[in-house]
Amino acid sequence: MEKDLIKHQNMLVDAGTGVLLFAIWNVAKVNLYLGLSLFPIEEVYEVAAQYEVNAQFFLILIVAVIAVILLFQLGIRMFIGLAAIAEGKGKPKGWNYLLLAVFLLLTDLQTYWQAFDVDRIMAGEEISVDLIASMCMEAVSMYILVELIISGFRVKKLKK
Repeated sequence: MEKDLIKHQNMLVDAGTGVLLFAIWNVAKVNLYLGLSLFPIEEVYEVAAQYEVNAQFFLILIVAVIAVILLFQLGIRMFIGLAAIAEGKGKPKGWNYLLLAVFLLLTDLQTYWQAFDVDRIMAGEEISVDLIASMCMEAVSMYILVELIISGFRVKKLKK
């Protein structure tokens, strides 16, 4: 039983570290997406003109909203990762980080499912390499969350 507890605690530390790394990756990915001008700035100007709004203000507003969402997501992932590492090192943590990890996994699954557009694949449209790479990274991130959740619940059960 002690051996099983140590195994799951080590897995919890590894999975927590993975969640932290993927938190940083998500921020870097969005910054690269915005920095490489893949963000449709022309469409922002068209929408601003359609609604007769100052385009610069509209663009700043969009970037601010993206930044707030990124910070929120970074905070959630950092909380989950750091709590998992602490629990894996023997410091008792509550159930909050595990419940938040389950919620994050569900939202990641929904996002993954939306990105995996079956209609586009069946229509024979070309799928870009960056979409495939991004989906592989998201799949690994979800796998790490699953491992974190399983190990977290096992550690809680074995400590009782």
